[in-house]
Amino acid sequence: MWREVRMSAGMTIQNARVALGLTPADLASSTKIRESMLVALEADDFDCFGGDAYVRGHLKVLANCLGLDPEGLAAEFDATQSQLSDVERY
Repeated sequence: MWREVRMSAGMTIQNARVALGLTPADLASSTKIRESMLVALEADDFDCFGGDAYVRGHLKVLANCLGLDPEGLAAEFDATQSQLSDVERY
C-alpha cells in the first residue's frame, strides 16, 4: 500500500530555492532573513524563532520571494506542528 508523502514547509522552501538556482546566501540577501535562520527553516528546526508566529512570518516572506503560495506554506507548517503536538501528547 502506498502512503502519501507530504513535503514539509522547510523541504518546500529548499526545493524551490534550489530549483531557482539560488544559494542560501542569495535568498537571505534578497529577503533580509539571516542565512542561519534560513538554513534552520529548511531543516524544519524552528527552535530559534521564538514562536510559531515568527516562523509563519518568515515562511510567508520566503514563499513570496520564491513564487510559492504564502498561505499554503503557512498552512502546511500549521498542519505539521499540529501533528507533532498530537504525537507529543502520547
